[in-house]
Amino acid sequence: MIIDAHFHVGDFRGPGLEGRVPMTWENQLRRLDEEGIDRAIFLPVYNASPEGAPLPMIYREGHGLREQILAARSHADRIIPFGNMDPRWGTNSPETDFFPLLDWFQEMGCRGVGEVTANIPFDDERNVNMFRQLGERGLLVTVESCGFGPGHYGYQDEPGLPHLERLLELCPKTIVIGHGPGFWANIAPVAAPEDMNRYPKGPVAEGGAVPRLLRQFPNLYADLSAGSGWNALTRDRAFGIRFLVEFQDKLLFGTDVCFADAQGRMPQLGYLKALLQERQLPAAAYEKIVAGNACRLLGL
Repeated sequence: MIIDAHFHVGDFRGPGLEGRVPMTWENQLRRLDEEGIDRAIFLPVYNASPEGAPLPMIYREGHGLREQILAARSHADRIIPFGNMDPRWGTNSPETDFFPLLDWFQEMGCRGVGEVTANIPFDDERNVNMFRQLGERGLLVTVESCGFGPGHYGYQDEPGLPHLERLLELCPKTIVIGHGPGFWANIAPVAAPEDMNRYPKGPVAEGGAVPRLLRQFPNLYADLSAGSGWNALTRDRAFGIRFLVEFQDKLLFGTDVCFADAQGRMPQLGYLKALLQERQLPAAAYEKIVAGNACRLLGL
C-alpha cells in the first residue's frame, strides 16, 4: 500500500506558467496508476484563503470548494478528501463557530482540512480557535508555511518556529501536518528570516526546530511533499536518512503534484524506494512513511 498524502486537482497556470499542463482528475488518477500509488489525500486549494487565490485561478471552473469536494467523492475508492477553510471566515474573530462547516465536511467524508494557506501567524487567536474545534472533531490539519513579508501565502512564522510551537501547545488535541518552505527550512537552524521563504542549501546542522518539535509534540507530523520537503530531505543526504529513521512514525509520503506534465512529477517516492533497496532505510520505516502512518491517522 502506498498513500500520497498531498495532491491537488485544478488549473493552476498563472503568470509565467502558461505553458504548463493543467491537472485534471483523469490526469491525476493516471499518475497514481503509473507511480503505483494506491490512494491519495485530496487537498482543495486556491479559494479558501485570499493569499492563496491569485488571478486567474480564483474564477476558473472547478476551483470552488464545494465542487472540488463533490468531485473527490466520485472517486471514493482511491481518493480521501479533505476540506479547506480560513480562520478569518465567519465573524473574523476568536469566537467564530466553525462546527456547522465541520458538520458538512464530515458528512462529505472529509478526514481533515488543508492545506490551510492563511497568511497570519500560527498562534493568531482566530487560528487557535479554529484548530481547537478541528481537534474536537478529530480532523487532521495540513498547513502551508512561510516567513513574514508580502507576496507569500501560508502561515507566518520566524526562524525557530515559535508561533507553531505555541499553537501546538495551545491545541494538543489537534493533529498538525507540517508542510511548506517555512516549515522545512527549519530542519536546520535558520540563519536569516528570508530563508523562511526559500529552500536553504548545504549541510544540516543539529538544532533545527523541526526535529525538536517532532520530538516534543505528539500532535505534530510532517509530509515530505513538494520542493520544500524534497530539499529538506536531500540537501544533506546523511542527515536526511537519519531524519527518516528517527521520525519514521511522524512522516507522511506526499507529492504536491499540481501539473500533468513531466516537469510536475516529484522524485520522493523513487528516492524512498532507492533508500530501501540500498538498505539505507529499514523496511519497517519505509512502510510507515509511504502508508502506515497515514492509515493510522486516518483510521483506515
